[in-house]
Amino acid sequence: MSRIKKYIKPLVLLGLILIVFVTGCGPTMGGGCSGTQTQGWSGFALYKNVICFGSMEGKVIALDPAARSENKTFPSEGEWSYLVKVSTPGSACGAVCAPSSSSSGLGIYDTPVIVEELVYVGTYTGKIYALNASRGVVRWIYPREGYDTVGAIVGNIVTDGKSLYFGSANGKIYALDASTGDFKWEFQTSNKIWTSPSIDNGIIYAGNYGGNVYAISAETGKEIWSIKIPSAVSSSISVYENSLYFGTFDRYLYAMDKANGQEKWKFATGNWVWARPVIQSGRIYSACLDHKLYALDALTGKELWQFTAESPIVSTPVISGNYIDVICDQGILYKLDLDKGTQVSSVALGYTAYGDLFAEGDTVYIYARDHNVYAVDTAKGIVSWKFSSSVNR
Repeated sequence: MSRIKKYIKPLVLLGLILIVFVTGCGPTMGGGCSGTQTQGWSGFALYKNVICFGSMEGKVIALDPAARSENKTFPSEGEWSYLVKVSTPGSACGAVCAPSSSSSGLGIYDTPVIVEELVYVGTYTGKIYALNASRGVVRWIYPREGYDTVGAIVGNIVTDGKSLYFGSANGKIYALDASTGDFKWEFQTSNKIWTSPSIDNGIIYAGNYGGNVYAISAETGKEIWSIKIPSAVSSSISVYENSLYFGTFDRYLYAMDKANGQEKWKFATGNWVWARPVIQSGRIYSACLDHKLYALDALTGKELWQFTAESPIVSTPVISGNYIDVICDQGILYKLDLDKGTQVSSVALGYTAYGDLFAEGDTVYIYARDHNVYAVDTAKGIVSWKFSSSVNR
């Protein structure tokens, strides 16, 4: 019975997450399925003195941490919000729960990416928006008005500065011109893509839910190699030196040769690996739904230490200096010693958190499921300020 209980919560958690992808319907704060919008879990991107994120209400928001710490009226100077509107009924959800209003937003899962003066964000409606990072004014939208969307975008956009690359629930990898939004190429894989591609030395690496991993030329969109593994690729792929690292639904963290996809090692975890592995100085830090954060030797896969949280870990941790910050789905943020994995401090927000963490020094930013952005001072173990994305602005 104890073994059954151990896996009940991870199964429920995964079920709630998969509802979004299988039906297109996001769980609402009160439970059930929202007919007008899904609720995403975006991370943050830094532009000058502001941080940008996608809200559960379908807004792209730029916040100035200094203004928020002083509780100034939003928007203060340099701050803005832009509502991503649902323009095509049924385009995201299909027959199960179709958006019915062109004036409502749709939740954003993609963490924005910023290149020079533009912030890019992908939406669950299957569109890419390029906004002026200083004012939140639209530069371009892909696909253009009147064209079909590309399918739900759940993973993050990646860029080499000239082009944007992203995967879609329709199983395709797309490349766009970063300046104009013009289509460059598309590559069809064998199954849905709900994770983020990675780019390294002109090669795109991507995994799908069919258990396929691909290496694709960033210039031409042509396949370089592909491999098949026993289970779906559940985390985004991280590249470090000559290897690829990613998690799967067969409860392993894999290391593969980036030149040909040959397996180097695999490490057995206690549950599904959802978060993208974080890599620094020859170490892999991988969060898992078994409540644990693992630190492994990148070359051999040998376990160096593990830390056990109060509940499953969905979001990607963040390294800041000599520490790594990780949050479990119960909303407890842990600050750990990077070398030993020992706990330095913790802060309980009291709300579920799935989105990637972002850190500046001792401050960690979290977008929790109560629709609040929290700025946590991990040195003091306190919440410095919070900001609600759900207020009409």
